Amino acid sequence: MVRIRICPKCKNATLKSAVNISGWLAPRMYECKSCGYIGSLFIEIDPEDFKEINNSSEVDTDTK
Repeated sequence: MVRIRICPKCKNATLKSAVNISGWLAPRMYECKSCGYIGSLFIEIDPEDFKEINNSSEVDTDTK
């Protein structure tokens, strides 16, 4: 099953490895391209659930 890693800060799926040796000599670190978050924590979610979250957040922002 495919899972998506999303940023815990901005909830976007724009995480990438922060450093080349991540996971080898040091703990695995991720960097978010959207908000600049750097850390080892991430949220892992199914693609279907991610689509539902994005659709509901667009509706919420439109009503405010």
